Amino acid sequence: MSDISKYIPKESLTVKQIFEEYKKAGDAEPTRGYLGASIIGHPCERYLWYCFRQCCSPDFSGRMYRLFETGDREEGRMAANLRSIGCEVHDFVPSPEDYSGGYPRGLIRIEKQFEVSALGGHFSGHMDGCALGIPEAPKTWHVLEFKTHKAKSFKKLEKEGVQKSKPQHFSQMQIYMHLTKMTRALYLAVNKDTDDLCSERIKHDSGACETLMSKAERIITSNEPPKRAFSRRDYYECKWCDAQSICWGPESSEPALPIKTLSCRQCCHATPDIHSEGANWHCEKLGVPVKDLEPCEHHLCLPGLFSFASPDDFRNDERGEYIVFKNEDGATWEHGEGFNCYSSEELMKLRVKDLTGGIVAKTKELFDAEITQCEEDILSCYPKEDCETVWEGREKNLSEAWRAAFNEDLMSLEMINSSSFPDYKVAELPGGRVAIVWCSGRAEIRKGKE
Repeated sequence: MSDISKYIPKESLTVKQIFEEYKKAGDAEPTRGYLGASIIGHPCERYLWYCFRQCCSPDFSGRMYRLFETGDREEGRMAANLRSIGCEVHDFVPSPEDYSGGYPRGLIRIEKQFEVSALGGHFSGHMDGCALGIPEAPKTWHVLEFKTHKAKSFKKLEKEGVQKSKPQHFSQMQIYMHLTKMTRALYLAVNKDTDDLCSERIKHDSGACETLMSKAERIITSNEPPKRAFSRRDYYECKWCDAQSICWGPESSEPALPIKTLSCRQCCHATPDIHSEGANWHCEKLGVPVKDLEPCEHHLCLPGLFSFASPDDFRNDERGEYIVFKNEDGATWEHGEGFNCYSSEELMKLRVKDLTGGIVAKTKELFDAEITQCEEDILSCYPKEDCETVWEGREKNLSEAWRAAFNEDLMSLEMINSSSFPDYKVAELPGGRVAIVWCSGRAEIRKGKE
């Protein structure tokens, strides 16, 4: 039989496009505008603070978005399972004509799931539902929480229970009970590998709820990031954390302010209002409510967003309002309004080393130029004194020299990165190697030392 494997593409175009659509739709969803009850049990308050200030967000693949959809679909199935054994289940907010007056109060009407909120709407969550007629306690209303688990997680859940094996889920249910005045919750989990089910009834714990509510208020009202829960950047919890760069400091190639979107939430002038409903913010600078949280020209970053520097002075003079920062090496730079100050937008483009040295800092100092783009200088990562100079010669001989040195076709290699400046162009290639072409017509090959 003929071998047809060579005619079969390694990656299915159909699958690729399906996941691309999930990615596009998932990324287009609006950013959560509140601190979620589903994450309040996270062990690191600092991470939660960054989430609330919209300084970090996960970058999910299309496959992960589809997996989340699978979990959402399973919720409806488990609600149907409870109805099939005679439970009265409310998993969506009923329309006024459907309301029987029987389910617990304290729930806000939204389009889909039941929503609970506190602290002016800045702390919120969406319940999977509530139910009456649970066989173990048929007369007691229960908060419903549905979860899917892999086999290993499911086995641990059966052995240790929710509170120990899934503390975030436990905390989530405690908040839902606390805010709806229900005293019990039903945790119903499914093993995704075997379709086995596990249920556990959870009691309301007033002490745990008070602790969680205090934690939420602390995070929402603080202008500074709390202390880290862990002491090492390479600790596994920190290593995979979405807030690693802004928490521990950006890598050399990352911007000084490594956030995706600038918001009033990150500004010194913005204060969350926890005393009125609607998750409102107030601008102390302009003395007005903040509606869309779009930053204005007065945006002044909270000092705690820069873990590599500390505020050395705050000034409000003829130049404007600005903060003087001092880096760990003692170098200073200014952020805010006025001559020679970096704006928040510029800090999202510039690396830490650009702020106090090199052509960027000098241009800013001399001309107060606005930085609209800052291309990474790859060559700065491959200084001559720290590299092996593999070859130097005329530009026209570069490809031939590369083949002689590495037995590879330079033009067929995939570049990792490239930079182009008036004096030279440089391409970074696999194996810690760079090819440099100078404006003089000379060329060079360098290799980083291990």
